[in-house]
Amino acid sequence: MKRAFRGLMVAILVVSVAGLMGCAAMQAEEESGPMVYNSTPVVKMDRKATFVDLYGTGFAPEEEVRILFTGPDGVQSDVGYALKPEPKVDANGNWVARWNASRYVAKKLIKAGTATITVTDAEYNTIATVPVAFWEEKKKKKK
Repeated sequence: MKRAFRGLMVAILVVSVAGLMGCAAMQAEEESGPMVYNSTPVVKMDRKATFVDLYGTGFAPEEEVRILFTGPDGVQSDVGYALKPEPKVDANGNWVARWNASRYVAKKLIKAGTATITVTDAEYNTIATVPVAFWEEKKKKKK
């Protein structure tokens, strides 16, 4: 009887701890604020077709946002002109955009390595950031 009781107590303890951890994770997610995601975290550099797909969630409904790119050299630039569609936060706090970075690659403003995408409000106050890695295919040597 004691073994059954201990087993029951252990099961109750495990379920309670798991429930508390789940509640803490949900609370942390709710308190974390807006998030930006890069659905193309590793991008092949191509002068004609270099695209970075971004989306955000948890933003203030109808909030105006701007997208900035910070290269490995630390230089930051607003890439809003190259976003299709332009990011518009909907009534649920979500947005989506695709950055055509081909011009940056062609002008050698993007080099292989890790860079940062920053989402700001209309006054350029940082709301969220996400990394992006660019890679270049090595040219094959001709024999």
